[in-house]
Amino acid sequence: MLDAELAARGFDLARDRLFSVGDLIDRGAESPAVLDAVRHHDIRAVRGNHEQGILEWALREDIDPVHIQAMGNHPDQALAEWAFADGRTSELVYNGGEWFVELYCAEDSAVRAREIVSYFSALPYAIEVETLHGLIGIVHAEVPGAQWPDVTRTQQAHRSSAVRETVLWDRSRWTGAHVPERIEGIRAVIVGHTPHREIRRHGNVINIDTGAVYRYLGNRLTVLDLADIAQWLG
Repeated sequence: MLDAELAARGFDLARDRLFSVGDLIDRGAESPAVLDAVRHHDIRAVRGNHEQGILEWALREDIDPVHIQAMGNHPDQALAEWAFADGRTSELVYNGGEWFVELYCAEDSAVRAREIVSYFSALPYAIEVETLHGLIGIVHAEVPGAQWPDVTRTQQAHRSSAVRETVLWDRSRWTGAHVPERIEGIRAVIVGHTPHREIRRHGNVINIDTGAVYRYLGNRLTVLDLADIAQWLG
């Protein structure tokens, strides 16, 4: 779907840049090939809650080596037992991360699993892009507060759980909760995380998650050209 969309737009790596609002994995059968896609299109991504989930599972200090060994002999049964006995493994599998547990535990793919962890660990929580229309910000879910400069000045603060929860998980803007109408200090902010049938805008925040992985939403992938940002802001 991405290849077709980029081809239709005449995407050229020598001239164009491709950004992602995060959650590159955990839906569909191609998650183990995430690094191939990233390298092929030179994708610059922000961290999503699904990447964060992989990191929190893989970087923990109490992964059970008994279950890892069992995965090599009876993978389906071992994974089911592991998920039943361990809440964090259960949560990862529930959110679509079964592919990573299998990759992590298989001897012939452990190196690839470590490469994926390394890549996810380096993903920023926010990206900003200079355009002819002004500065554009990208985060996965929501901007904490109402000032974009606070986001870039406090990158280290994103290690705090409260800020991380907002950036990776918050859906308030799209569920009717009271949030700042505009994010100041930035022309627009592009987000994903909360899928809709069409692109949604609230203030100067634009949500481009149109549910490419969900049949009930029409399996529509959205690629937003930042050159068109002015028409989306009205």
